[in-house]
Amino acid sequence: MVQYGLKIQESNGEIYEFKFFDDLTGFLILNNSKYRFSYSRFYHNGKISIKFADVKEYWDLAVYLNEMNVTVSGTKDFFKGKIIYPPRNKFAEKNNKPKINSDNNNKIVAAASGTGFFVSTKGHIITNNHVIDGCDNNKLSFEGKEIEALVLAVDKKNDLAILKAEVNPKKVYSVATEDASLLEDIIIAGYPLGKKVSAAIKTSKGSITALAGYGDNYSEFQTDAALNQGNSGGPIMDQKGNVVGVAVANYGKQAGVESFNFGIKSSTLRTFANSNGLKFLPPNSREMSNKDLGTLITDGTVYLECYMTVAKIKRMIAEAENRKAFFSEFE
Repeated sequence: MVQYGLKIQESNGEIYEFKFFDDLTGFLILNNSKYRFSYSRFYHNGKISIKFADVKEYWDLAVYLNEMNVTVSGTKDFFKGKIIYPPRNKFAEKNNKPKINSDNNNKIVAAASGTGFFVSTKGHIITNNHVIDGCDNNKLSFEGKEIEALVLAVDKKNDLAILKAEVNPKKVYSVATEDASLLEDIIIAGYPLGKKVSAAIKTSKGSITALAGYGDNYSEFQTDAALNQGNSGGPIMDQKGNVVGVAVANYGKQAGVESFNFGIKSSTLRTFANSNGLKFLPPNSREMSNKDLGTLITDGTVYLECYMTVAKIKRMIAEAENRKAFFSEFE
């Protein structure tokens, strides 16, 4: 669904038309060609700025709105133009104030989301450390209810965490005793982009493309399966339903790595779990049907929400190294 529209006319008469969608994606129409992009919003000196990525020939394009004028910069030369739609720059009027009320700094709100998965019938959950890092409370969606999950252990170096909730899961994942091999087919389950797209569990398929992660990190592997913010902490499994990795969404992309994503190896997960007294079920030896895999994914994977104070949200967003998938109203 298109949330905003914006038309900009350059001094030479060329018109740039932008369409912004609710899920922080959109497209640019220029000379009858359409270019897809992702975007983020931020504020500077009372102005709203929109930063783009993945725009063909317009990498790192930024639009600075100020009254009826606009400055666009990027790999294309700088230019100045005027906004011809919407009238009186409704786009800027709607967005030039952050939605966070400074009077509510101590209020605890749902700030970000991620994914986790059950590994015991007693309600133990695996996720990424960065999903729960800094949270005052963590809650999971389970059978239509929000249940609090306690943090039992974290591994900041390998980005892992063990949570526990007072629930009896219908399905529990087993964890592979051997790491995935090169070119092995895998399935990733989770909640990319939180519930902006839908509340349903989502999957993607791919293969193992390298046996080391970003920066030659051999605790991780590389995959070409799709990952997005919100996938973090989700299970990466083989056709037998055994977890071979834990998703680390978007890791390394800030350093220029694109179209590749990373997972924490099952051996790393097992070492962490064993050190904290958590035992996994024996791995499955037979391949599962897609129907059975679908049931395991639906019942064994959980949507996690991080609750924290508004003041803490502001501070963490300002941190350059923060990797949490904050909800868009806080960005």
